[in-house]
Amino acid sequence: MKPLWKRPGLYISIVTGILTALFIYELYKLSLLPAAILAGIIITVLLMWILSAICLIKEDLHLAWRIVGGLLAVCLALASAGGMYYANTGNKALEELSDQEGKSIVAVYVLNNHVIEDMKDLEGRKIGVLKTMSAQGTDVCLEELKKAGIHITTEEFDSSYRMTQALKGQAIDGMILDQGYLDTLLEMPGMENLDEEIVPVVQYYYDAPKTNTAETVDTAMEPFTVYISGIDTRENKLLRNSRSDVNLLATVNPESHEILLVSIPRDYYVETVCEPDMGCMNGAMDKLTHTGLHGPETTEMTLEKLFDTSINYNVRVNFSSLVNVVDELGGVQVYNPEAFTGGGYNYPQGDITLDGQKALAFVRERYAFTDGDRARGRNQMRVLTAIINKMMSPKILTNFTGIMNSLSSSFETNMSEKDIKALVQAQLADPAKWTIYSYSVTGTGGTDYAAELGDNAYVMYPDQATVDNAKADIKAVLSGEPAPFVNPQ
Repeated sequence: MKPLWKRPGLYISIVTGILTALFIYELYKLSLLPAAILAGIIITVLLMWILSAICLIKEDLHLAWRIVGGLLAVCLALASAGGMYYANTGNKALEELSDQEGKSIVAVYVLNNHVIEDMKDLEGRKIGVLKTMSAQGTDVCLEELKKAGIHITTEEFDSSYRMTQALKGQAIDGMILDQGYLDTLLEMPGMENLDEEIVPVVQYYYDAPKTNTAETVDTAMEPFTVYISGIDTRENKLLRNSRSDVNLLATVNPESHEILLVSIPRDYYVETVCEPDMGCMNGAMDKLTHTGLHGPETTEMTLEKLFDTSINYNVRVNFSSLVNVVDELGGVQVYNPEAFTGGGYNYPQGDITLDGQKALAFVRERYAFTDGDRARGRNQMRVLTAIINKMMSPKILTNFTGIMNSLSSSFETNMSEKDIKALVQAQLADPAKWTIYSYSVTGTGGTDYAAELGDNAYVMYPDQATVDNAKADIKAVLSGEPAPFVNPQ
């Protein structure tokens, strides 16, 4: 027998065996494949490794068998390395999706007149603070100023709108405000150019408080409802305390393979519901979009009361970065019932194919329609339906890593990795076609007091008949029955 150092086949087999073992470990850790498929893959790669090892190690075999063993080893090593990469990408993406950490940005804003240009210029100034904002953000700013030796005086406000008016009128020198409030203020009278009139002189990221409202179920077998909160920021950031520009409820029944999407207008005038530590005004009437300023759990609890239902999970989607998801999927096809122009694109009536940018403009446009935000909500459901259908197809495997990376940067959920994996496993084990329903609740426009602003604003008063219809749809799908009230496709 040759000495070990003259037996390269042995070393090749050891290296290949290590790569194979690592691949099996990553695949098992990913836990997306049904048990039968996973067992089949493991048995196949182990048999390949055993065969290649025999061909490479056994000294009395013909040269042809050694060549076969070498080729098998090379193929197995490449496949294992590639498989490890794919599985590891999936594991990391799932960890990020279900990451419970949440960041927000708080800043000291001053007038853009170059009087105050950096932190030291805040010395001795009067700074406005908002009583209705999460205290944690305010405390972060005050603590950082104290650490820097900057002494200020503060004045409290009940209204972000009035505090901003005070800054513009120079009754105060600056104001501490969470970045999520800016888009809300831009819609108020006299605030249209606010993002040019004020600048942050200092700003900080902070861990925004959150309450875990997840009600875990067996997502492979039991029906559940998910609140989907769409954040439409141009900065491509999933900041925790942000207006909820898109509000959807998705009720999923994995047994009957039914999904119901219910769209709720962002201006719906609702009673805010939250826990005391969320920082919001529990029981106050406000626009639904404003509840997102205290995290998605506040909006989730508000919708639970509105629709008299239990919501198991929430998902936050950055619609700006959703461009990448659509592109990684190779585009999506939707049916457009009404020709319109929006975002620099023309959308003809009928079946249309959208790439990422066109899809984003499609879900953003509301001014082209007589019913504005409601039409936009229906288009958002059309694109979301198209994404779901594409992800349910085998085509997702052709660009698995790109899609998973895009999802991890665009989505955030309180659904655990275990719950996500169970749902994916069930779909792979039974790839039956899903029936997707959609319904939009409606209302009438008016002006009323918005508690978060501390002033009057445009609101939409709910049409109770459509709210009742949505309740009936949710109950039907939870029971495995067809939704009785649906939007025309």
